Amino acid sequence: TQLQDAVPMTMGQEFEAFAANLEEEVDRLNQMAKLFLEVNMGATAIGTGINSEPEYSSKCIKNLRIISGEEFVLASNLIEATPDAGSSVMYSSALKRLAVKLSKICNDLRLLSSGPRCGLNEINLPPMQPGSSIMPGKVNPTQCESMTMVAVQVMGNDCAVGFAASQGNFELNVFMPVIAYNLTQSIRLLADSMNSFTIRCVNGITA
Repeated sequence: TQLQDAVPMTMGQEFEAFAANLEEEVDRLNQMAKLFLEVNMGATAIGTGINSEPEYSSKCIKNLRIISGEEFVLASNLIEATPDAGSSVMYSSALKRLAVKLSKICNDLRLLSSGPRCGLNEINLPPMQPGSSIMPGKVNPTQCESMTMVAVQVMGNDCAVGFAASQGNFELNVFMPVIAYNLTQSIRLLADSMNSFTIRCVNGITA
């Protein structure tokens, strides 16, 4: 603890805690994703439903459910739902929380593999880019570093999503494109990076 000698624990306990940490985030992301199932179809321009067929909303929701297999619901207040980006803010926050935990875990793995002669050297990370022009025996923890860079980007994207959601005027929010851009970038970066990290790092860790 605090990089000082403390009480013992097994490597199994340590990695089990890493796994539990990330399993929580799967549940959190699934929970937040359900917020996107509330839609304002049939609200037209500002949520009043002007010039819309009276049964458009109910028919649209019915067919969305059939096409997607998801339990879409009509928002209780269509005027409120039209400019609101709360679901994106919540999902982006969950992505940020995942990024925070991934960064913490990757920094721990870098420390645990530090050395080998003058570091902790409790674990071995797979040597992805071994060697250096002036330090031939050096193996940099590139996969951990890559993941932490992704985490930094996702945390920045979350700030952009939150700020964009606070903009717009009255019954519209014209900042929806920047929300969508940052949200989808975070999802893609995390998905790609976690898959790569599993294959190129986690699967090859040894004591």
